[in-house]
Amino acid sequence: MQQSSWNTGSVPGDVRLAFGRVGEGQEPVLALHGITAQHRTFNATARYLEHPDGMVALDLRGRGDSGKPSPGNYGLGRHARDAIRTLDHLSVERGVLVGHSMGAFVALHTALLYPDRVGGLVLLDGGWPRPEEEPDEEEAAAIAEGLERAYRRLDMVFETPNDYLDFWFPGQNLTLEDLPPDLADYYLYDLEKVDGGYTPKASREAAEEDGDSVSSESPTAGALRGIVCPVALVRAEEGFFPDSRPLISDETRDVIAGALDLRLEHRLQGANHYTIMFFEFARQVAAAIDDLLRRIR
Repeated sequence: MQQSSWNTGSVPGDVRLAFGRVGEGQEPVLALHGITAQHRTFNATARYLEHPDGMVALDLRGRGDSGKPSPGNYGLGRHARDAIRTLDHLSVERGVLVGHSMGAFVALHTALLYPDRVGGLVLLDGGWPRPEEEPDEEEAAAIAEGLERAYRRLDMVFETPNDYLDFWFPGQNLTLEDLPPDLADYYLYDLEKVDGGYTPKASREAAEEDGDSVSSESPTAGALRGIVCPVALVRAEEGFFPDSRPLISDETRDVIAGALDLRLEHRLQGANHYTIMFFEFARQVAAAIDDLLRRIR
């Protein structure tokens, strides 16, 4: 099976938004990536998706090939407006949003602010309710550790793309040729050429500002009850790292199910927060998107 072939485009406006598109139908799903990622997160998912209108996957502002405005121009509200701006650009009146990690929080925020524009949500290992009390210390520490590792690379320069792989897979001496094409393409698109080598395209300032926004502005369980569209939830068995606690526990899942119109859910055995988007796990993610679309259309 061949790798997805993205047709690239952009959304004009105060901040130019780059996107990749697979399929030419009138109602593609809109996919939103995680806090330091970019649209190639959805390489494998788009390839497996059966939805005839395909997918548009956005580079959120501050990431990928999208514009990188100055600090103070990020946060969930701005990303939600960018999502609506993208739906407008695509002439999609009522879209289905797919969000991985932070993208799930952006999708929820968009559904809260613009309920008439969102017809369904697919949350991929993200979008848990913001706790109204102090979070569990072990859980908070695990999230902080995962984010710190993701942020740390944004300040680094790598001599070659293969050196970038050493950051992600230490001691394994991998090259891009060793990876599945979907994953190799993700890592290549993640980098831009600079003096001395390559550096990730994502802005650290954007990621940190958005991290603060998710911590302080993402919806609580009570606020989630204001979202009226159907929802699918796909969660990984493990957290950021192998054998770590999942980011969405069974207890948190129950809170989500009590607050949202949860039409279907999957817990992917053997997947962690990153691998859920690649390998055979992506086939299950795509199947969940297709399933929700069949149920609501």
